[in-house]
Amino acid sequence: MKVLSDHETVMELLSLLKENGRELQAAELSCLISALDSLEQQYSSVLAELNDIKRELTPKQPFFGLVQAAQEKVEQARDQLAAVKEKIISWAKTAIEDFKRVGVSALDTALSALGVKKLLGAMQDKVRGAMEGMDASVKKVEAMGQELRSAGAHLKNAGRAATGKETQVVDGGQSGWFQAVVAAPLRAVHSALSQMDHTIQDATGAVERLGNTAEQGRGKREKPSVRRQLAQKKAEVSALPASMPVRTPKEAER
Repeated sequence: MKVLSDHETVMELLSLLKENGRELQAAELSCLISALDSLEQQYSSVLAELNDIKRELTPKQPFFGLVQAAQEKVEQARDQLAAVKEKIISWAKTAIEDFKRVGVSALDTALSALGVKKLLGAMQDKVRGAMEGMDASVKKVEAMGQELRSAGAHLKNAGRAATGKETQVVDGGQSGWFQAVVAAPLRAVHSALSQMDHTIQDATGAVERLGNTAEQGRGKREKPSVRRQLAQKKAEVSALPASMPVRTPKEAER
């Protein structure tokens, strides 16, 4: 699905808001559009990273299932993003049609009834669930890596003791394959999910502010747009008899 900032209907509604003295509402709608378009890119990036991590694992490894579960939650959240965008497009179309019928008051009514806050909340729940899965995966990976390194160090010490050499302190370090190939990417995914959580909060805030600013717009004197003025003039000309010439304002004064 293409980004909202490229959608003709959404951009037309944005223009109508600006043309009719609703600059503040237009700014908040732009903020919402920007947040949702950013989420689209973030979802794609996170899912690609999770797929890369899974390719480094096998289904039998204990944390494979946690990565898989996190991926499923991210995919569900992305589906909810698609639902939010579809609803905004439909809402924008209705708002434009109502504006053409009843005027600028329809814009304020539409802004008060956007109705995507619950969808955004459900999306945020999925993202936070995926973050919890990442936390659990990182802890398991780090514990396993530490155990493997400790086991290897103990074997080395056993060999040193057998030859009469001094044993070395086992520090249970967390570097190695698990750290570089699995743990570090998982942390990166967790960080990306955290950023997505903040972006969803930005979108939710924009929706709330849109409702508030719509109330401020109620009762504001309507400013006829250039488009509506031209349409009105065209309708007046069409209503004249075919044989009656259209006179200019100067000709009418003579």
